[in-house]
Amino acid sequence: MQNLPLEQKKALYFHLSKHLSATKIPLFEQVWSQRNSALRLVLENIYQPLNASAILRSADALGIHWVDVIENEHPWTINRKIAKGALDWLNIQRHQSVREVLQPLKQKGFQIVATDFSPTAISIHDFIPTRPVALVMGTELTGISEEVKEMADVSLVIPMSGFSKSLNVSVAAGIALSHLTPRTQQLCSAFPFDEEEKYDTLIQWACHSIYWSDTLVREFIEQQSV
Repeated sequence: MQNLPLEQKKALYFHLSKHLSATKIPLFEQVWSQRNSALRLVLENIYQPLNASAILRSADALGIHWVDVIENEHPWTINRKIAKGALDWLNIQRHQSVREVLQPLKQKGFQIVATDFSPTAISIHDFIPTRPVALVMGTELTGISEEVKEMADVSLVIPMSGFSKSLNVSVAAGIALSHLTPRTQQLCSAFPFDEEEKYDTLIQWACHSIYWSDTLVREFIEQQSV
């Protein structure tokens, strides 16, 4: 479906939408209108399924659309009970290296923002983005890799006032995304999604909502080839 021209993607979504409930179509439009085109999440070697699942749930709830997963050291798995279906609504891309994720994002104009305890890290409260942000969360034990540190434009730290000086990665991700969401949403009109992304997503959502969607898509493709 990714290779279909835009007009055919629109036609395919119209074909699928005839099999959606009356409430689903406006819900899809509402959720899409709140998706954040200026904030993207990158997860580096998150290896505990409960953490990965909780992060996805928070990401979907906060309007994230793109999630990039780097698994060059640890395979990425989730627990669907914890994720509460978030896997179906996000666009998740899996990668085998840091550079193959971050370099294209830099070229697209994203600011690479890493959570880190380095001496140069600034408080997340003091960070005001002026362009789209790719937020990188590191692995549970050691945080972001040296390669991420080298490629990051900004390092952020979440200030803590108690005896504990670190947070569970899923909690940290929720706090960081919650804080960055309103600040990046102000940039969305200047950095919008394109129509291809919209219809790719609507088709994905419709397919996850219709259990016989494979048949419907196959019928549509066959009709187009006649």
